[in-house]
Amino acid sequence: MRNLIIALMLLVLLPVGVNAAEAENVAPEGRKRVVVIDPGHGGPRPGKVMKDIAEEHYVLDVSKEVRKQLKTKMSDLEVYLTRSSDSAYHEKQAEDNKRRAEFANRKGADLYVSIHANAHEKTTVNGCEVWVLTLNERLMNQNQGQAARYADDGDFIAPEDIDRTSQGFMMAVARQLENEPFSRFFAEECCRNMSSYGLKNLGVKAGPVFTVLYYFEGPGVIVELAYLTNSEDYAYLSKKGSKTEMATAISDAIVSYFKALDGDASEPAESAEESTTESVEEAAPLTEGYTIQLISSTTEVDKSDYQFKEYKGRVELYMGTGRYKYKYCYGSYATREAAREELEHARKTFKDAYVVRFKDGNIVAK
Repeated sequence: MRNLIIALMLLVLLPVGVNAAEAENVAPEGRKRVVVIDPGHGGPRPGKVMKDIAEEHYVLDVSKEVRKQLKTKMSDLEVYLTRSSDSAYHEKQAEDNKRRAEFANRKGADLYVSIHANAHEKTTVNGCEVWVLTLNERLMNQNQGQAARYADDGDFIAPEDIDRTSQGFMMAVARQLENEPFSRFFAEECCRNMSSYGLKNLGVKAGPVFTVLYYFEGPGVIVELAYLTNSEDYAYLSKKGSKTEMATAISDAIVSYFKALDGDASEPAESAEESTTESVEEAAPLTEGYTIQLISSTTEVDKSDYQFKEYKGRVELYMGTGRYKYKYCYGSYATREAAREELEHARKTFKDAYVVRFKDGNIVAK
């Protein structure tokens, strides 16, 4: 019965959560994209310290380099740091983390990246990894110990301390359902980039409720650069140029993320002939053919809705029959085979996407 009540509350609150996140994270025309970089720890909490490396200083240097690189790579992107010196927002870690997330909310961040270095009691453990928020109870409990090994007190909200019936939790669940695909996309890009410098790719992980992510309203991650407790990772982090390389990995992932978000695939320039052909196709859109249905709805949805971020400006509404008559689709193709070639990409964001036939603005049977 308790689970049913929670499910019903979520259904009621989900549209509210979506709209709240949309207001913060979708860039209206004329507003710049915003990213907030959070150098972990600082002030009374140095983080992990190994020989000559203190986490608080190392990640601050990397964060500043990320900001510097982004000024060149994406000059129209607004970049903020939660701290630019050896400082903290509050003496208590839980409150400090919460205020960092609230800072990102106030800035209207479209992406929040908290940067850390890792540690483990087993010195053989090494590699880079990126954590995303989960509110799945099984995963929370399963990974709580793993992530909390060298954490500061207050870095996590204990699963048993979360009131599952509270409106705040329901809103957080709604935000997570909306933001997780975007957080994972960035996290995967970041892991690939960091591992290109010789670090072992430990992949994307979801586990405990990090306070620094829980209170943020948009897509966010915690980047763990490498393990200071491992000799190979330590040797890499201590070598000259490693901070620049890690910053490059992160800044490149940020650029890829926003380009994907805004529909800029950065494909190679087309030949004049190819460009002319595409212009003709755009001037004379198909009135009959095949398209990829992303979602269907019982009510009309704004085509600029947050869930369509990756296909901004390219989502079309077709009408169908039955209760879910509003069909939101991407692309128009002369043949079913051509549509299927794009289906795999669409399913990375919309796992239930499939190819349908349309005619004169309506979805029709074969």
